[in-house]
Amino acid sequence: MNDAQRNAQAVRDLYDALGAGDLEGAGRALTPDSVLHVPGRGANTGDYVGREAVLGFVAHAFTATGGTLKLTVHRVLSDDETAVALTTYTASRPDRDLPLENNLAHVMTMRDGRIAEGWFHSRDQYEVDAFWGDETA
Repeated sequence: MNDAQRNAQAVRDLYDALGAGDLEGAGRALTPDSVLHVPGRGANTGDYVGREAVLGFVAHAFTATGGTLKLTVHRVLSDDETAVALTTYTASRPDRDLPLENNLAHVMTMRDGRIAEGWFHSRDQYEVDAFWGDETA
């Protein structure tokens, strides 16, 4: 398996684990010093530094949505340094009238076959902000 294939597999492993609710498995796809950059104006936006912080962000999203958060990976593109997951996630919240369906490009810098840094790029950041906006961190 070459580096591009190994990187793509790490991304698939991350999303497979997240889809199964397996945060420990998801953590194996991240470097210990992994960083996730979450754009927007909501309480959950900002930079999450370290594997535990990144997994905490995900755990909070699952909790805030009452377990309704569903992730679908459409395609993973990768080379020896970078990977991109083209995904859709859906979620609902008891305190929101409308559910969210968001198309997302998750761009990642890879190191030694694991995710070292990631950036979310949403189809409609305003809609994402409205969905997550008034919650407390």
